[in-house]
Parts: sequence; structure tokens; C-alpha cells
Amino acid sequence: MVIEDQPELGRVIRDVLASEGLEAVPVPDVPGALAALEERPVEFLVSDLPSDPRGSDEDPILQIAQRFPELPILVIRDPRSNDVPFFGPWRREGTRIHLRRPFRIDDLVAASQEILASRAS
Repeated sequence: MVIEDQPELGRVIRDVLASEGLEAVPVPDVPGALAALEERPVEFLVSDLPSDPRGSDEDPILQIAQRFPELPILVIRDPRSNDVPFFGPWRREGTRIHLRRPFRIDDLVAASQEILASRAS
């Protein structure tokens, strides 16, 4: 599942993952993701949501993480976000993998494959 509030970017992410044999279900926001997750299981979630536009430190996907604590989430973050230190192209924190924007397509694919491999083992 891909949460992306910009439809064109959501299509790009969906198409990249599809080219690797992964079905990606696009949703525009957290309420849409929660509704879709109640209807069908997914292997992992990709979130390209910005932090709260009002400037608070609220986690935009906290509701999903709380309701589905075992669901891996690939979080694409803005380079201006100072809340997550990075080491290499992506970094794991619990069930989340953080990928810094702008990201390379092969990093998105590699992080997605890492999530799937960790779920298979």
C-alpha cells in the first residue's frame, strides 16, 4: 500500500514497485489507508506523507502504527526533517525503514525487498 497525497508521485511509486512484481494499492491519506487495511492485508506500507504542515512534531502515520504495530512501514522523509538521523541510504527503526527524499529508485526497490525478505524469514 502506498500513501501519497500527490497522485502523480503515487503513480510513479506504484509503477516502480509493479515493475519489480509488487502490487501497490494507492491511497491518498491516513483515513484511506486505515479503511483499506481493514479490508485487506498488505505486506508493507510506503508513506510519502509530509510531517504535520502546522509544524508540530506529530507523526503523520502514528494511527496506522498503533492499530497495526507489526506492519512494516517504509517512510520517505524530507531532507529538512531533522528528527531522524540517517546512516546510508535508509535506516531501520523498529518496523519502520526510513528513506531520505530525494531517493533513488533502486533504493526504494532495495528497501522494499529488504522488508519482504525480513517478513519471509
